Amino acid sequence: MIPFTLEKCKTRAGYSAKLPSPRKLNLSCIKKEFEVLLETPILLVVKVEGLEIVVHGFGELLFKNSKEEDLEKMRKVAEKIYDLGLKN
Repeated sequence: MIPFTLEKCKTRAGYSAKLPSPRKLNLSCIKKEFEVLLETPILLVVKVEGLEIVVHGFGELLFKNSKEEDLEKMRKVAEKIYDLGLKN
């Protein structure tokens, strides 16, 4: 399992997942597995199980339309995104 933190954002509405230190995510692997709403060279916006997630290439995930009761779902989705994005 890949270690990461999941906490409420101080500056934005929503939650964010972060790796202990920034690591480059393979966005092309991630976009093959999820519904992509927006794609740029540095980030993706994907939709998973009703959650909208901004996937930054440096490893931060921002869960936009999330609530505290979605924490377990967010944790599982973040694990899957990190598993896919950190494969060599």
